[in-house]
Amino acid sequence: MTLFCSDVDGTLLDSRRTLSDRTVAAIRAVRSAGHTFVLCSSRMPASLEGLERLCGVDPTPLIAYNGGLVLRADRSVVTDVPIAPADAREAYAVCSRLDLHASFFAGDDWHPWGPDRWTEREATITAVEPNSVLVHDYVATGRVDTRPPHKVMAMGDPALVDDLEVALTGRPGLVTYRSKDTYLEIANAACSKGGGLRALAAELGVDLADTVFFGDNHNDVSAFEVAGTAVAVANAVDPALDAASVVTSHHRDDGVAAYLEEWLAAH
Repeated sequence: MTLFCSDVDGTLLDSRRTLSDRTVAAIRAVRSAGHTFVLCSSRMPASLEGLERLCGVDPTPLIAYNGGLVLRADRSVVTDVPIAPADAREAYAVCSRLDLHASFFAGDDWHPWGPDRWTEREATITAVEPNSVLVHDYVATGRVDTRPPHKVMAMGDPALVDDLEVALTGRPGLVTYRSKDTYLEIANAACSKGGGLRALAAELGVDLADTVFFGDNHNDVSAFEVAGTAVAVANAVDPALDAASVVTSHHRDDGVAAYLEEWLAAH
């Protein structure tokens, strides 16, 4: 069995931010042939499950939050690496000082900063609605300590995001990732997509040599370093292209599907 694992945004999704019919057909064909295809993303599990349902298949394992939460098909936990409460509180304090929107994601709970345009944008992209409990109450009531977040997504003016990134640089327990000028993703420094892939392969009893990972961005490089075959889409950033063993078509041209079709034909 081969374990195929794919990043979502910029890799698997088309220009409409969804799965094309061709990609759905390719994923179904791979699974029908006895292989496993899983999603690996910074997104929360509920968002990945929405994409999974488009394939019309039974639930499969998921790697959410860039490896911070790895789930089996029955949604029991393989790996759980949330942000330490003290680090989460510091991220909240800095965002409050900067008046910068920050959504806190813990499992399938999404605590938004407020009902603003950033929350609306994230809901549109992920097809998930936020929790009614805002971040401020999540922190004030101590829930941030008992159920700490797997990800903090800060969104706002690029200069303010710069300031946040600088303020958190000295905290060894945190890793930050700039997905775009207006976004800063914050997670536990101990988690990565590479770690998530390694954990899931071990759980499924798949040799890492029999894994294929698709990606496009900086946070996919750690998985490229672990996977037996690292496949970058043509639109990938230079570090991902340099780390890849194969380059397929642009994500808008169904690059993942093209690779799967050729792989199945050869095997």
